[in-house]
Formats: sequence, structure tokens, C-alpha cells
Amino acid sequence: MENQRRDFLKMTAAGAAGLALLRSDKTFAAWPATGTMAVNPTISNTRVVACYDTSMMKSTPTAMSFAAENAVVNTAQVQANMDAMAMQLANQPTADAAWKAIFRSSKAWASTKVAIKVNTIEPKNMARLAVIQKFCTILTGFGVPAANIIIYDGNTTYGAGISNYTSYFSTTDATKIPGVVSSYNTALGGTVNAPTPDGTSIACSADIANGAIDILINIANNKGHTMMGKATLSMKNHFGTFAPNHNNNTEYVFNINKSDAILGGTPVRQQLCFIDSLIANKVSNTGTPEVMPCYLIMGVFGPIVDYLTVKKVREAVMNCTHDETIIAQYLTSFGYAATDPVWVVVPPSGASSGTGGSSGSGGSGSGGSSGSGGVGSGGTSGNGGSGNGGTQASGGAGNGSGGLGSGGARSGGATGNGGMGSGGATGNGGAGSGGANANGGAGSGGSIAAGGAPGNGGVSSSVGGTGGAAGATTSTVSAAGGSAATGGTGVASSSSGGCDVIGLGRRTSPLGALLAVGAVAVGKLWRRAARVESGDRTPTAGTDQNKDVTSKPLP
Repeated sequence: MENQRRDFLKMTAAGAAGLALLRSDKTFAAWPATGTMAVNPTISNTRVVACYDTSMMKSTPTAMSFAAENAVVNTAQVQANMDAMAMQLANQPTADAAWKAIFRSSKAWASTKVAIKVNTIEPKNMARLAVIQKFCTILTGFGVPAANIIIYDGNTTYGAGISNYTSYFSTTDATKIPGVVSSYNTALGGTVNAPTPDGTSIACSADIANGAIDILINIANNKGHTMMGKATLSMKNHFGTFAPNHNNNTEYVFNINKSDAILGGTPVRQQLCFIDSLIANKVSNTGTPEVMPCYLIMGVFGPIVDYLTVKKVREAVMNCTHDETIIAQYLTSFGYAATDPVWVVVPPSGASSGTGGSSGSGGSGSGGSSGSGGVGSGGTSGNGGSGNGGTQASGGAGNGSGGLGSGGARSGGATGNGGMGSGGATGNGGAGSGGANANGGAGSGGSIAAGGAPGNGGVSSSVGGTGGAAGATTSTVSAAGGSAATGGTGVASSSSGGCDVIGLGRRTSPLGALLAVGAVAVGKLWRRAARVESGDRTPTAGTDQNKDVTSKPLP
């Protein structure tokens, strides 16, 4: 934890000094030979946010195909959960503020160019349309033209699946998702040789290598593989940004992910790594997926996103095994230790509600948002947007089969972010004022829903705690069947509504942090962290809230 704290202080110091890259050579720079660098000046590299929510899938797909999978995705719920995750990742009170903290450009938004890397080797497990649509409508809501958003996979050997997306996107048709689907690298200027930190030069998507792309979003899927310790996630997803190397060369993958093409630019080009783990492959990166984990995961730094996805989802939920020596290198090759990653579990949007309702996590601000929420049969415009006044982003539905459901974000404002809203609802195992109920006690500040997303091996926390007083928290471990251990003692929180922090000590006083980083509000960022687990937390014996996930075989 001390290493993680130092990394956080270095990150905020960089932000205060305006040194987002911590380096001066814009034309070619790479991950430092020793130490670390901050990808985002206000978000720690070590912080990864996840959401487990079975309601993101309306049913089990009738077949493992691109159209059948997307037909049963609950677009509105997926996109509301993405807003809640962004708010936790960026420690921001609204989805709009959170996405603007995550996505940054040195240019006017109208001139900003965005590339979204997807993995199209296997149409049975590709990034779901609801996920891509959310990012596209966020960006067009900022003012990025649809023609400046490129969805691509440049892997010419295995990337033919990109054509599955083509009919769903348009730069002019408001009934479709705003963006351009690139045939391999054609919309990115072809390829050029790009330098990498080991001194070699490798074929790379040209506009990413030369800096024409300002924001790079990496959307990977949860799959097994013979490489990378038996998992392929966001780092290996850059086979298709760079030319693939199929010689089981892990160092090659680390090398391209340390390159200027990925981590160059001002601000850093790759700004978010996102794992679509609604459906997953346990062993192979091709073939029929075996399990429906119903997880979304994201962070600003790919290696740590990948490490925690392996530990918390692939191993703890899917019961996969890996080459642990290589998995450890996901961290050590970039200067981190197993004690550094932080896993933040966000309750599903709408899973709990406070007295009078709290606002924020569902992608809607004051007054809520509306819309068809996706690519449904005969649908209209997409959910996508957020902010006060209930504004609505363009680019929703259309295209008949393969639709993503109907129904926008909940009217009247969505539920609070991660239990941070005042007057939360029932906790999973917590004891609050007014006594316990079937799913746990009612806490006065913040909440997690019964059956909400656990951490590694089913460890979770309930916010609300003894007496149910606002700002009081009690950490508990949920047992099978919904019962709970009595859990520790209430810990006063300086955050309205309370927050429960597991495995992350608040050992740095606000005054000390101010002195260390030149008046950076470190305390404010730390106080907003909710339901945090350190990456090395040991599961509690006898608990397994994820068992219902692994028991869902797919056809």
C-alpha cells in the first residue's frame, strides 16, 4: 500500500505541475526504464473499477453469434453502469464531469480525433454495441464529429470480424451510432513503422503512430490464450494496432504497450482501457464462449486493468488457471508490485435508492435522461448522454436484428454513485438504524444492493453501518445465502453518505499531502473512494457470491 500511496502522490504532483506526461520528448518517448509515469494527472494508474450486474443481459443468448448476443444486451443498464463506473474512477459527482476528467484533448473538441480499438478475431466474442455506442455518444456530446471517431482492428490476418459493425455506424444517419468503421487500417492512414522502447521499429496504425489520433480507447474482451500467461485482454488487444507477433513472445506485448504510439501525446494518447466481460472465453481466444460473467471493468492503465481482471474475474469468478509467473510480470514489467493495484466494485445502477432518491450514476443528471438506449428494432436515439437538464445524445438505434433493447435511463434521475448518495438503501449484510431486513439492514448513508458485485472470492463491503448515521461505515463480509458477519466497528467518514474502504489506509493527512504536492486536494480524491479492495486481498473462507455467475453455461 505504501507503494500505491507514493504512486498516487506522484500522480497528483504531476497534475499540479501540469506535467501529464512526465517527459519532454513528444516525438518519441516511452515508458520510463525505471519507475512509473502517470497516464492521467488526476486518476491513479493503480485504480481499476468494475461492475457486476446480471441485469445487463436480459437473457442468455439463443446462440453464440454477434447478432444474438447483442439482441439480449440491456443497453440502458450497460450504459448507466458505465456512467457509475466513470464517476468512481474519476472521483467525480456527475457522469459528465467524470467523462471529461477521463477524456482530454489539447485541441478543440471539433478538431479532436478518436480511435477505438476493438478485437474482431472472433465474432462470437467482440465488444458489444452498447459499450461502443456509449463511448461514441459521450464524445459526440462533447463536440467530436462522428467522422472523427474511428472504430478499428488493423489485424489483417484475423480481423475480418470488423465488418459485423459496419451497418450499425454512420456519420450522417442519426438512427445509427456516430462513427466510422475502418476496414483494417484504411481510415487510419494505413501503416508506418513506429519505434518501440527496445530500439526496434514495428508496423503500426499510421495515424496512431504519427499522433494524428488524440484519444485512444482500448476495448478488449475477456478471453483465454496460449500467450500472456493464458489470458488476452487490453495489452494484447494492440495486436492490430501493431503488427501481431504470434511466437508466444510476452516481451513483445509489453514492448508495444510501452511505446510512444500508445503512451505518447499531450495528454497521453491511450486514455482508457475497458474490458467487456459480459460474455467470456475461458481457455481460447477463438471459438464459442463458455461463460457469462456479466462484468464490466475499466481503468486508465492497461497492465493493471489486465492484472486485476485475471485475479478478480478470470480466476475468482470463472475458475480459470494461468501462468502466474507471467501474470506477475503484468505489474513488475511496468514498475509495480502486487500490493499496488486497487479494485473498486461499483453497485449496479438502480440497485439501491436513497430517501428521496439520489442523483448521478445512471448517466443522467437533474431530471434524468431518456431515449431508446441502443440499437433496437425500429429504435430511436441512444441513451449515451448525461448532464443536467436530461439532455440526450444522438446515435441510437436502427437496423432491426441485433438490436440492443429499448428504454433509456430512468426518468427523475438515476440512483446514487456507488452508495455515495445521501440516504442510501438496503445493504448486503450491513446493520443500520431500524434493524435488519431480509437483505440486510437499512443504512442511512450509501448502500450496496443485495447480491451486488463482490471482490475476489466473494468479499464485499456494505456501507451504512452501525446506527445508520450518515458518514458511518461498517465493513462486513457477506456469507452464502445473504447472511453477514457482524463485521468490524463503525468508521467515521468525512464524506457525505459515508464510504467503506477496504485494504487502503488513509494514512496521509490532507495537510501533509498539501505540503507534499503543492496544494493539491489529495484528501478530497481519497475521501470519494468507495468499496475499495487492494489487489492482494485474500478471500474469506466459505463465501462465494459469484457462484451464480459461473453456473450459467452458454449454448
